[in-house]
Amino acid sequence: MNSHRFHSNSHGFTLIELIVVIVIMAILSGLSAIAYQQITADLRMSAAQNTVTAALDNARALAIKKNRYVMTVFRPRLEDGGNSQVIDIVVAGWDGDSANAESGSGSVWTYDRFIPIQGIEVRTIEGGINVAGPGYGTGDDTTWWAPSFLPKISNGEVFGSMVGILYNPEGRVVVRNAKSGSDRIWVDFNQDGKQQISDTETVDWPWPNPLPGNWAYFDLEAPEGEPFLSMTHILCVFNETECRLQNDLATWIRNPQWQNDVRNDDISAYIEENAERIQFNKYSGVPLQ
Repeated sequence: MNSHRFHSNSHGFTLIELIVVIVIMAILSGLSAIAYQQITADLRMSAAQNTVTAALDNARALAIKKNRYVMTVFRPRLEDGGNSQVIDIVVAGWDGDSANAESGSGSVWTYDRFIPIQGIEVRTIEGGINVAGPGYGTGDDTTWWAPSFLPKISNGEVFGSMVGILYNPEGRVVVRNAKSGSDRIWVDFNQDGKQQISDTETVDWPWPNPLPGNWAYFDLEAPEGEPFLSMTHILCVFNETECRLQNDLATWIRNPQWQNDVRNDDISAYIEENAERIQFNKYSGVPLQ
């Protein structure tokens, strides 16, 4: 009886082959994680833009329905014990409440007081996302202004400006109240009849003439602050977390004399490169993307 020997051509993986497989798997896993993070970031941005658009549509409809000036204002709020912030979108209306006072430069200006409209939902944009608008308030049309990053204000970071979108009674987006001819607008968020400037300074309304002291007209110094608003007719929703990671935050610190413009310049550069605008139809006021 002949015996047959069977030989197998199969063999195990060599160490080098195993290392190559492990490296490839690690690369694919890393790419998958990056892709997932990008998808998640895109979804968060899309949700924020939808939230902003819904609030704008609501404010516009109220302005037309009530035949009054109505605005959406984007207000930062601290969360997580003061370590993070979200952006609340408040809808406020003007009831004809205006006052005149010397601006501090010798001329008399008109100021409007808006108050939050009761029964209107305050929508919220989740943390890590912010809203900005061009600085029309001081003629800085090419500079994007964004609200303060409140968790870092106590560390000396530059203050930011609160921005708003103002609708006239016809539902069009404007940057000034034509009925009062106001030079400045503010929102009395807590409706106490006082304008909260910082965590320690308030001014009674209507103000004495001339105005007492000198405060920053747009800068948001405290979570409860009620600064003058920068009205804009272009908005931008941007990834604030990514913007902060890409910049040297040590240069965003206020200098001994006054705050510097590095923060605004860095945010503007990031927005120009990465973010999409929300513009408005000139005649209808409908938000466009």
